[in-house]
Amino acid sequence: MEYRSIIYKKENGVATIILNRPRALNALNAELIEELLDSVRQAAEDKEVKVLILTGAGRAFSFGADISEFSQVQEKPGKNSTWDLLLKSQEIIRLLSGMPKPTIAALNGFATGLGLDLAMACDLRIAAERAKLGEAFVSMGLIPDGGGTFFLPRLVGFARAAEMIFRGEPLSATEAERIGLINRVVPNQELEKSTKELAGKLAKGPSLAIGLATQVLWKNLQADLDSALKFAAESQKTCLESEDHREAVKAFLEKRNPVFRGK
Repeated sequence: MEYRSIIYKKENGVATIILNRPRALNALNAELIEELLDSVRQAAEDKEVKVLILTGAGRAFSFGADISEFSQVQEKPGKNSTWDLLLKSQEIIRLLSGMPKPTIAALNGFATGLGLDLAMACDLRIAAERAKLGEAFVSMGLIPDGGGTFFLPRLVGFARAAEMIFRGEPLSATEAERIGLINRVVPNQELEKSTKELAGKLAKGPSLAIGLATQVLWKNLQADLDSALKFAAESQKTCLESEDHREAVKAFLEKRNPVFRGK
């Protein structure tokens, strides 16, 4: 697929998806949703991709759904109806949260509504100081439909999640970091550098183990302790039998840095 509303780049095992509707604050319209779904699926299936970065162009990560466009298609059935776009958005969320490789949301500005849900579907979140994060659905008389009611209480606790959803007011990046919604805040001009450094380090790591750890973390959000331990044991068996584990042991004994191959 040829992209018009996103930029897709791949370098040294790191894929970067840039939402590219800066004049619309990267609001998610039908075209952007379709292209984002395709590009996330491409990154998930590409064996050369070890890490995925999701970010936005301009002043926003994503301001959420493009209300002006959604209101025009609301009454039209079938392709690009409001319901169709909602289901496609949820499929993007499923792909991000189920990807067997680490995903990083680089929040360059506003991340609100569906934009925040996309960020929360990623494993890690790094925000520029100017970023604002909020569940803005209530301002349109709606509830979060992109996983916000699942992700948010698990990240910040039930009470804070309820308040964010009920009020719909954005938080500063500093406050979001304080309550555990994001991993860290960096100066605006250092966001790209900091994200690439982290992604590069992860891409050079034991990608098999990191990918399995990602899957275990997400799956165990809904598991009881016994199920969590069993799934961890199954995944660990795969790691113990891997070339990466043997290389790590050998490198430790030889007092050198390991060279991982993701196998």
